[in-house]
Amino acid sequence: MPSSAKVATFFSQTEALIAAEYLRGNGIVATVMGDDAGGAFSGLTLSKGFEIYVPQADEAIAIELLENPPADQGQTSNDETVDPDTSDNSEINQDEY
Repeated sequence: MPSSAKVATFFSQTEALIAAEYLRGNGIVATVMGDDAGGAFSGLTLSKGFEIYVPQADEAIAIELLENPPADQGQTSNDETVDPDTSDNSEINQDEY
């Protein structure tokens, strides 16, 4: 990627891929680079992590997006809150358990 800038480093590949996809969803070309020896060192600190690179022209907005994600990130699409102590579980057949 010519004229690219590193905007973030993540310990896990999964986190880096999620962050890169978030940037892509906001119109920014994002590339994840890193090596965990094919997964052999994925849980160890021997890996230097996974870095996200974007075009230099998008560096500031990418950093802003990563540092200030929308408040509803990670929420389900169901706006209804369910209290497990008071929810109606009448549809569950207790004999199945």
